[in-house]
Amino acid sequence: MELNKFSETDLLQKYLDGTITEAEGTALFELLKEKDIEDNAALEALLQQVYDQSFAEPPALSGDASQRILHRLLAAVEDNNKEVPVRRTPSWWRYAAAAVLIAAVATMAVWFISNYKKGVPSLAGNVSSSGEIVSGSSRAVLKLGDGEEILLDSTQGNIVRNGNFKVNNDSGKLDYEGKAGKMEYHTLTTPRGGQYRLLLPDGTAVWLNAESSITYPTVFTDNYRKVKVTGEVYFEVAKNKDQPFMVDVNSKATVAVLGTSFNVNAYTDEQNIRTTLLEGSIMMIHDQQTAMLRPGQQAQINNELKMNIINNADVEMVVAWKNGLFRFDHAHLDEVLRQMSRWYDVGVVYENGVPDIIFSGEIKRDLNLSQALVVLEKMGVHYRIEGKKIIVMP
Repeated sequence: MELNKFSETDLLQKYLDGTITEAEGTALFELLKEKDIEDNAALEALLQQVYDQSFAEPPALSGDASQRILHRLLAAVEDNNKEVPVRRTPSWWRYAAAAVLIAAVATMAVWFISNYKKGVPSLAGNVSSSGEIVSGSSRAVLKLGDGEEILLDSTQGNIVRNGNFKVNNDSGKLDYEGKAGKMEYHTLTTPRGGQYRLLLPDGTAVWLNAESSITYPTVFTDNYRKVKVTGEVYFEVAKNKDQPFMVDVNSKATVAVLGTSFNVNAYTDEQNIRTTLLEGSIMMIHDQQTAMLRPGQQAQINNELKMNIINNADVEMVVAWKNGLFRFDHAHLDEVLRQMSRWYDVGVVYENGVPDIIFSGEIKRDLNLSQALVVLEKMGVHYRIEGKKIIVMP
């Protein structure tokens, strides 16, 4: 069949299905460059479908979001084709970042930008090379009561057994089963570029983000179930009204819980310790201050150790990391790159201060670093990668 009998919608679908030929790929590029898409409802619908399939519980796209995504993609391709260096873009443009990085469209953007000058379309689903910095993964170290440390990503199965008590490690999750004969403290720590799940002896489910830790007893014998955390940790606490759950946050605050779901972000390089409640109720205790939180509220403790309560927090953004996403809402560039640096285990260096660039949207955390950075580049971020460092240039 002649290529001119295919619409850009047909060719885009063939690309997403992985059935496009090299000639069809070249034709798709030309159609997208030349076609007026303002009134192309079919293409909008296809982009909406791609978006919906890319995220398990996606936010709804606005009516013109699909058009904006494709316009940005085309603008990036056009700039590259003209061999014009990336320009500082208007501020409204910078708020777009992550919408373009929906799985299929992001891959296509990388495909166009990296391959069109070569004249040979690539069908690879991801851009990778021997020197590629890949995304984080399930990695952690378990420290036992006697000081022994177990590298969990290389040790699977029953790693601790004592009678009916055992600790099982499987597929990025640590599970405590049975009752320990004696109480000792264990510490689970994730490195930069790692995350892990944990099921505590009381049935409480825990998710650790990169560069985080939790210290807990192998059996809860006190009047309270006490744990201590650093970094970022999400909890779904098993209910037990006779034994409240207590979280020590960096020795600076305490969260008192009966049974609920909440997230604690206590990275030392962030401006605030943030505790966000999703379900149930918790009491924040800090120095002489206390506050009872309702679902959707967030307690913030700043560097001056003052506590403020934020209503209507964006809980989906708060727990996006647990669901495999970076999600931003008018976030400054340094905040975006702090999160990415922890996940990709890279350093960030600013050659001439932090550029005044703002981002909103989301990026999937399973992308390689170069894929995650491609849209930031098109939003006006100039950078280069040297080893394990992102160098941000003026």
